[in-house]
Amino acid sequence: MASSHIIVGGATWFYVSTRFGVAFDVVAFGAAIVGSLAPDIDHPKSTLGQLLRPLSSWISRVFGHRGVTHSALAIAGCLWVLHEYTAYSRLLIPFIVGYLTHLGGDLLTPAGLPLLWPIKRRRNFALPILKTGGFSEQLAVTLLAGWMISGLFAGGWPEFPLQRPWRSVVAAAQSYLGEAGPDKSMPPPPARKPPDSSRPKPLKG
Repeated sequence: MASSHIIVGGATWFYVSTRFGVAFDVVAFGAAIVGSLAPDIDHPKSTLGQLLRPLSSWISRVFGHRGVTHSALAIAGCLWVLHEYTAYSRLLIPFIVGYLTHLGGDLLTPAGLPLLWPIKRRRNFALPILKTGGFSEQLAVTLLAGWMISGLFAGGWPEFPLQRPWRSVVAAAQSYLGEAGPDKSMPPPPARKPPDSSRPKPLKG
């Protein structure tokens, strides 16, 4: 659903921009929204497809729905454009963030994504835990958007449930590999005793 993509794309850009200390920009936010709708330009009845019907109709006839615009080739194309036109990164980065959230959402549906298009056009990759337009999608979108947007008002972002245990695992691994401090595999050097000033010194000669 277009509303789900818009909510998740916009909320994700809020989160990413806040994490990197980027001030809120209406134009950049709009670019993230457009990016969250862009993959469905291959469907004439989609929100963006209706606005750009001649282009979307042509793409739909040539590639079909969930074709090239939902593939790894499209992701590579976005990154190439960002690399070649860094002067427009203010708009391209939020656009790509929105684009990726759309693909991430579609990956969680039974239809999945043809990531290897056109090599494996009929094979889609999916983690089918959400049903498009169903209660599971609405619940996931509500929880994710609420978690992200709450950081704007709470002054800090709530942690994911697995974020704290993951930090503990990383810290334990660093400690085991000796990356968190001195090498613990070597025994500490023996402490030197201070000289006893009360003991008389032997006379020379």
